[in-house]
Amino acid sequence: MDNLLKNNDFVFISIGAIPAALFRWQIDQIFFVNAIGCFLLGFINALPIRRRLKLIFGFGFCGSFTTFSGWSFQLFELINNSFYKLFFLNILLIVLIGFIAVCLGHFVAKKIIN
Repeated sequence: MDNLLKNNDFVFISIGAIPAALFRWQIDQIFFVNAIGCFLLGFINALPIRRRLKLIFGFGFCGSFTTFSGWSFQLFELINNSFYKLFFLNILLIVLIGFIAVCLGHFVAKKIIN
């Protein structure tokens, strides 16, 4: 366990997670925050920056900003209200857009540093 997370890692993750949770609380668009968070994660992970900055911005900020539980609840509500087509469309779009956003963030960061 020592190799996975050091004591300071919790502090760095918290530094990024707290403001992201507050931003997330103000935005009521699950699709939007997940797409932005995916782009930022791809961007941050492609940058040649220190591990602690990746923990703060990638793991802490992006992890706290995006919302899997909110999205899952939204999917539950769609199924519960018999909106089956919207359920499957939502799954397909958010996964596809999330993947594309990570790739785009990665490529933008690589373009900037090269």
